[in-house]
Amino acid sequence: MTTADIESRLKELDGLPTPVRSWIVEMGSDSTDEPAVWVWMVLEREFDEVDRQARADLRDLVRASVRDWVGDEANWVYVRFHDGALFEAAH
Repeated sequence: MTTADIESRLKELDGLPTPVRSWIVEMGSDSTDEPAVWVWMVLEREFDEVDRQARADLRDLVRASVRDWVGDEANWVYVRFHDGALFEAAH
């Protein structure tokens, strides 16, 4: 599975606890040299405006979904939130 495949599937997820403006996915080895996937989410609303539980539910949903999709291709799925303006300017 490629990063583009994962991003495409993430965009199709229904029932998100809070809307996501954009997704960025990378694959590679983590600091322990294990295969991993990193998912960065830029939320529609400001991070502090989104309920803590909604963020936790979103993180759990994304992590579980990506794990199911990639199977043995990655031992770890790291999920992070980023400030939209700062993160998108850097990418």
